[in-house]
Amino acid sequence: MLIISGSSRDNGNTEILAEGAAKNYSGEVEWIHLRRHTVHQITDQRHSENGFAPVEDDHADLIKKMVQAETILFATPVYWYGMSGYMKTFVDRWSQALRDPDLEFKQQMKNKPVYVLICGGDRVNVKGIPLILQFQLICEFMEMELKNYFIGEAKKPGDMLKEHNQLAQMKQFFK
Repeated sequence: MLIISGSSRDNGNTEILAEGAAKNYSGEVEWIHLRRHTVHQITDQRHSENGFAPVEDDHADLIKKMVQAETILFATPVYWYGMSGYMKTFVDRWSQALRDPDLEFKQQMKNKPVYVLICGGDRVNVKGIPLILQFQLICEFMEMELKNYFIGEAKKPGDMLKEHNQLAQMKQFFK
């Protein structure tokens, strides 16, 4: 499984939750911490005559890891009712990957199992629903299979470590 973390903080609540899930995954686990990679904002060239210009950053290598993964877990904090900027920039750049004829990105991702973990504070079970819907629509478009999601609640850094009930729920996350 490949865990793609959109957290801006080392050992933040979202990653603590994802680590809890990873402990209960039966296979090998690899992490991508987007904050540790350079992924430039998209310059939309979908309609230009020459298509997308090459971009010197880590995005293509990260996409290759996604394509190679058997299963993907997206983990992101809820920022302003959506995914983190790191995650959004990464997903926005999929438009470029989709137009790379050598990659066959959409075909490679088809039917790939996807899990989503999000974490936030104040009323996250309500405020996080649009983000889950966004991931559902992304998966629909890419023909990936959204298997399960979890909305975690933790307000201050480290609070998830005290959330024994939420962490215990990770034992059933992949079933």
